Amino acid sequence: MKLNVEIIFDNLREQVPARLVGVREKELHLGRPEYYLGAGHTFYSGKLYVLRGEQLPQRPAIEKGAAILCIGKSMYLPYYLEQCGVIQITEKVELPLMFNLLTEIYNKYDAWNEELQSVLNASGQIRDMVSCSQKIFGNPILVLDANFHFLVHSDYSGIDLAEWEKTLSRHSGDGDLPLPLLGAFLEHGELSTEETDAMLINILDSSTLCVNLFQNKVYSGCLIVDYRQRAHRPSDDALAKYLAGRIEMALRQYSSASSGGRSSLRSVLQGLVNGLSDMEQKWVLEGRQSGQEFICTKTQFSRRLAQLPIGYICSVVEKTFPNSAAFEQDGAIICFVETAALLETGKSCLQVFQRHVTSMFSTLNFDIGISDPFRDIYSAQLYYLQACSALENGKIFAPEEHFYLFQDYALPELIINAMGRFPVELYYSDGFRRLVEHDKASNVSYVETLRTYLEKNMSITRTTASLYINRSTFLERIARIKRELGVDLQTPDERLRLEILLKALKIQEAMQGGTI
Repeated sequence: MKLNVEIIFDNLREQVPARLVGVREKELHLGRPEYYLGAGHTFYSGKLYVLRGEQLPQRPAIEKGAAILCIGKSMYLPYYLEQCGVIQITEKVELPLMFNLLTEIYNKYDAWNEELQSVLNASGQIRDMVSCSQKIFGNPILVLDANFHFLVHSDYSGIDLAEWEKTLSRHSGDGDLPLPLLGAFLEHGELSTEETDAMLINILDSSTLCVNLFQNKVYSGCLIVDYRQRAHRPSDDALAKYLAGRIEMALRQYSSASSGGRSSLRSVLQGLVNGLSDMEQKWVLEGRQSGQEFICTKTQFSRRLAQLPIGYICSVVEKTFPNSAAFEQDGAIICFVETAALLETGKSCLQVFQRHVTSMFSTLNFDIGISDPFRDIYSAQLYYLQACSALENGKIFAPEEHFYLFQDYALPELIINAMGRFPVELYYSDGFRRLVEHDKASNVSYVETLRTYLEKNMSITRTTASLYINRSTFLERIARIKRELGVDLQTPDERLRLEILLKALKIQEAMQGGTI
């Protein structure tokens, strides 16, 4: 197995006084050490040369990626520091002893690599890979899948069970990363499911090394080293990436062996949402047409999708609400929930749903649109559109809220659709246009007076109380408004037209960021 200067240095300094200077190549590229033959010989890339300080030539040929182990001092050493990595042994060590020490280091990692390869060739069990790797890192190791489920973790024997270990012990195997802990992960802006380098972060007062796993450039999980025993070493980064690569191979092997089977409920529902229909869907949904009632929800989060483990969130939702199905759609989470899972004595389904969602997403900023209840699962697309509409309109008209019911915003949606591509001004009568122009130049709003009057069922008492004006002032205003409009407010059709127009104007103001 090839190593780099950081790995060799970290192992050597445990046995002999040493320092690491010069260029630090992160890739595993150095083969077993060679004795430098003297001036005139090139320092080739990918080779580790062992020599004494007095053997260093003044102006050698050095290829990028070469490394040197120098025993003792040399006046020419500064020249090398810009060209390659240098491990300097600061005390006198015999060359045979040094080669033995280096051989032991390479043997150690060769044995580890052979164990990993043996596991890969045999069963491909990630648990076995993690188990044989704990001695390399001197700390517990765990692996999460793309949905932030615990796949495996190494032996925790001999480690004091602090908060982090207790969490892992409770949720190992097929468990989930608890949401508070996930929230702690997500607080780190550098933590991204797109990151390919090793990431050292602090979680719950512990230093943690994370390496993302990928399958065909798609995020598939995370390898984590928890530094509860020895401190992090720079060389751990490359070793963790190497182990991650072997785990990725095991995951590909497992995926290939386990592929096949019919589509899951969530994939079928996603197809329905997108207007797709086939016989396979009918097969999967056949057992869902026994009178169950559903709601469709659409949840958006403030974080970038790349930083948010959507698969994990979907998994938590499905476990919280039995017989539900959740999936990602256009950067949001779509969920179909059976209302039977929301039944509690003395509580409405909505109250139960809000309580569970608030608890689940306490560490995340979210907004959620909720459809009407429905029973025909084949109509999933219609209720998905309801959830989309509720979320979109709710964020416009009540941005301080987080839960938006479609029925609360059905009228705005109806009006917006009815208006089509035309601006609301197109529907103004001459009289109504004069009222709007009056309000632009006056502190007295005739439009708001008319809106309040109609909303209060033309009750003078309730209107004056709502507007905080006296009766005579109101009567003067409404008389002027009626003259400008030139219509009879007692006529149902005229009143309905004005109410729709006033609602449309209010919607436009809200969508443009004006006051409602």
